[in-house]
Amino acid sequence: MDGMPAGTAATGVDLTRLGADLSAMLSGGSPGLRLALQSICAAATLAPVGYEALLRWDHPEFGAVPARDIFAAAALAGCETSLEAWIMVSAFRLRARWKPGGPYLAVNVSEAAIRNGLAGPMVRASLAMSGADPRGLSMEVPEAAVMRELDASRDFARFLRQQGVVMALDDFGSLMGPACVLRDIAFATVKIDPRLSLGVEGLTPESVRTRGVIAAVVDMAHALGATVVAEAVETAEQMAALREVGCDALQGWLMGRPGHGPID
Repeated sequence: MDGMPAGTAATGVDLTRLGADLSAMLSGGSPGLRLALQSICAAATLAPVGYEALLRWDHPEFGAVPARDIFAAAALAGCETSLEAWIMVSAFRLRARWKPGGPYLAVNVSEAAIRNGLAGPMVRASLAMSGADPRGLSMEVPEAAVMRELDASRDFARFLRQQGVVMALDDFGSLMGPACVLRDIAFATVKIDPRLSLGVEGLTPESVRTRGVIAAVVDMAHALGATVVAEAVETAEQMAALREVGCDALQGWLMGRPGHGPID
């Protein structure tokens, strides 16, 4: 955030003030925080196969607060763990209301929770508090976190398998990381970072190479037993190209902006 004073969000809101409000909310039951669900659709039919839980905050004074500012404010206030626990419990409770065997719900896990060994206990507590079927849950871990915390990520993946919860590798390609990450951890899903698929549509030499890269990722993931989700799909041309190279599912504004998921 070039040119922004320390402790100020990109929106100009004082992060220290936001952090104090957020800490107070989490202590009092978290009114104002909510989860919006973005659909993950089968590439062939566009039927929802899953939803990703995204944090939203309707602040009484500042209005809609972007997620990046919520997490930045939580870091300043020292309530990141409480915030992540609220997200996880809320998401699991939401999934518990859906029909068994329906779409899965994906929940993001932070690098800090993995590094500090808190991710596993949070999942265990959330399952106990919500009664959610673990088979309907997917925990998304960013590629950067796996690369920096490989041993802890392996332990977390092992724990999730014991619980019956699957693990997804988020933002694959954001670091152009080595394929050993996919070899070392049995991810159920690989989500392609939008930067890797940028320009996948069209007939230019660059777009042809991009499709070749995505097709190689798809083949590798399929060979390891993982499904592939392409993120940030916004045009019909992108959708067609990603279908062509074999992506299993698509997520982005073309399929629907974050909103509500299935209730029954």
